[in-house]
Amino acid sequence: MHDELDEEQAHIHRSYEYLEFMRARAEKLLADAPADPDLVASLKRRIFQLTDTNRPLCFGRLDTEEGERWHIGRRHVEDESADPVVVEWRAPIAVPFYRATIDEPLGLRRRRQFVVDGRTLVQMADDLFGPDAVAMAAEGAQVRGRDALLAELERARTGQMLDIVATIQTEQDVVIRAPMAGLLTVQGGPGTGKTAIGLHRAAFLLFGNDALARAGVLVLGPNRTFLRYIAQVLPSLGEEAVVQTVLSDLVPDAPIRAEDTPQTARLKGDRRMADLLRTALVQRRRPLVDDVEVRYQGMRVVVSATRANELAATVAARRIPYAAGRTTLRDLLARAVYERYAEVAGRIGVEYTAVSRSLSGDPGFKTAIDQLWPSVSAPALVRELLSNRTRLAAAAEGLLSDEEQARLVRKAGRSLKAEPWTEQDGPLVDEAVELIDGRLRTYGHAVVDEAQDLSPMQARMLARRVPSGSMTILGDIAQGTGVWGRDAWEDLLQHLPAPDGVRIEELRLGYRAPGRVLDVASRLLPAIAPHLRATESIRPGRSEPAFIGVAGHVAEAATREAVALAKTWTSVAVIVPAALHDEVADALAGAGTDLGDAEREGLDHAVTLVPALTSKGLEFDAVVVVEPALIVEDAPSSDSARPGLRLLYITLTRPTQHLSVVHALPLPDALRADEAVSA
Repeated sequence: MHDELDEEQAHIHRSYEYLEFMRARAEKLLADAPADPDLVASLKRRIFQLTDTNRPLCFGRLDTEEGERWHIGRRHVEDESADPVVVEWRAPIAVPFYRATIDEPLGLRRRRQFVVDGRTLVQMADDLFGPDAVAMAAEGAQVRGRDALLAELERARTGQMLDIVATIQTEQDVVIRAPMAGLLTVQGGPGTGKTAIGLHRAAFLLFGNDALARAGVLVLGPNRTFLRYIAQVLPSLGEEAVVQTVLSDLVPDAPIRAEDTPQTARLKGDRRMADLLRTALVQRRRPLVDDVEVRYQGMRVVVSATRANELAATVAARRIPYAAGRTTLRDLLARAVYERYAEVAGRIGVEYTAVSRSLSGDPGFKTAIDQLWPSVSAPALVRELLSNRTRLAAAAEGLLSDEEQARLVRKAGRSLKAEPWTEQDGPLVDEAVELIDGRLRTYGHAVVDEAQDLSPMQARMLARRVPSGSMTILGDIAQGTGVWGRDAWEDLLQHLPAPDGVRIEELRLGYRAPGRVLDVASRLLPAIAPHLRATESIRPGRSEPAFIGVAGHVAEAATREAVALAKTWTSVAVIVPAALHDEVADALAGAGTDLGDAEREGLDHAVTLVPALTSKGLEFDAVVVVEPALIVEDAPSSDSARPGLRLLYITLTRPTQHLSVVHALPLPDALRADEAVSA
C-alpha cells in the first residue's frame, strides 16, 4: 500500500501542475480575445473555475470492470493531449463514486477514497466490488470505507462552512442530482447535510448549463449570519452565477426598522393581504364627474366624462401593471383630445405628437389623469394602507375583520424613508411592486434554506422570482420557529408554482451532530413534531452531553464552561436567550476570551456568542446552551409552546462534538431525563 500511496501522491501533484497549466492557457486566451462580451465572460468564468481553492483537488479513484481508471475531484483537469487527469465530481462518470454498493456496484471493481490535507495525501481506503466483496460483507466487513467522511466530521469547525464534495453520501447524492424541473422539497433533521446538499445541487445544476448560468440561481438563507457562514461553499466549487441573499434584501425600499407583534406578523403573512393590496390599488382610481377640458393653440377642447371613464374601464380590463395602465390611459385620452380638436378645428392633418406633447403641461388634462389613474409607488401604497384607517376599511371590507384591521394600523413615519418597516412589510411592498410595476428579476432556479418558516406572502415573493417553479426547498418541520411554523410541507407548497410537479425527499442519516447529542434533542420531538422520526447519527460522539445546574449566576457558570471547552475545541458557541445576552456577553468579555458576537463579527473567534434566534443552520465544535427555559420564551409566538420548544431543539443540535447545557431555572419538562440532569 505504501508504494500505491506514493503513486497516488504523485498523481495529485500532477493534477495541480495541469490545473495551473489550464489556467495559464485560459488567461492567455482572455488576453488575446476579441471584444466579444459573451466570449470574455465565458473565459473569465473559466479562469475562476480553474483557480486553486485550497480544498482538495483530487479525492478518489474509480477502477471499472472494463479496466478503466478514473480519478475523481472537484475540477476537470486534463493534460496537454486533453486526456483527463481528474474527472469532475459532477460528471456522469463520477456517479458510482457516490452511489456504488455491494448489491449495485454500477460497473466498479474498486472505489478508492483519499484523505487529503492541503495537497498531501494522508491516507486512503478501498471499497472492493464483485464476488470477493460480497463474501467480505457477509463476514461483517465494512461495505464502504468511511475514513474520509469520519475525518471530515472530526475536523475542527471554523467560521466558514466548507463543501462536502469529497464525502457526499448516497442519499445526499440522489437529491443533488435530481432533475432540475419541478419543486423538490428536502425534509432533513439536524446534521443531515441539507444545507450542503442545496448548495451542491446548485453547483450540479449549473454544470454545463449556460442557460441557467445566464438566468442565475437564487440562494435564500434565513439571516445574514447564516449567509456569511455559507458564503465560500459555491466559490470553492467553481460557481459564481449565484445570488445569495435573504428575503428582506430583495425589497430595498422597505429596510427593517421595527418589529411586529406575533399576531400582526402572522396576519401580514396571510394570503389575503395580496387581495387587500389589489383592492386598495383599484380603489385609488375614481371616475370623472366633470368633462375633461383642455386648451390647445387657444382653442377649448372638451372630452366628455363618459368617454374618459370608458377609456379608463378599457385599460382596467387589460390586466396590465398599474403603472403601465396609467401610461396607456394617458395615451388614449390624449388621442381622444386630438380627435376632438381635429374635428372641431377641421384640421385632420394636425400632428398627434404635437397635441400629445402640449398636454403634458395642461392642468385640466393632468387633473383628469390623476383622478382616473393616480400615480403611486409600491412603498407609498403599503404605507397608506397601514396608516389610514379609512382606506384600510374600504379595502378590507368582507376580507378582514374589524379586529384584524385594528391590528394592522400603525402611525406612519414622517416620510417613506422614516417609515417603521418590519420584516413582514417586505412581502407586502414586493406584492405592490408586481401590481404597480410588474418588473422583478427572475431566476432559473432557487435554493431556499430553512423554508419551513415562510409565510404565504413570502412564498409569493419566491414564486415571482422563479415562475418556472424550478426550486429546491430545504428545511425541517421540527425546526419551524416563526409565526408560520407548520406541521406539514403541503401547507407551504400550495403557495408555490409547480407546473412540473412536487417531490418530497426525507433525509434519515445525520452526519454533523453526534448520536449522544441527537438523543438529548430528540426528547423534544414528541412535543414539537410527533410525526417525524428522529435523525439517526452515523457516529456516537466522543463525550456525553453535560447538564450543569446552578443555584444562580448562570452567566458566570456558562463562561466557565465555555472557557474550559475552548481549551479542547477550536470553535465554541454560547447560545443565549435574548434576556441574558448582555449579561453573558459581559461575563465572557471579563474572562479575557477570544470572543465574537455572531450577528456583528461573524463566526471566526474561539468563542462566539449566538442569540438563540440566530443559531439556525450554524455549527460549532462545542456548544453551551444557556437557560433553556428562557430560550423557549424567545420564539415569536404567544399562543403555543411548540415554537419555543422547536427553538430549543435548534440550539441543542448545533454541536459537532460536544453539548453542555447550563441552567438555573428548571428545565422544560419535555427535555428532562433523570439520568441526564446533574449539578
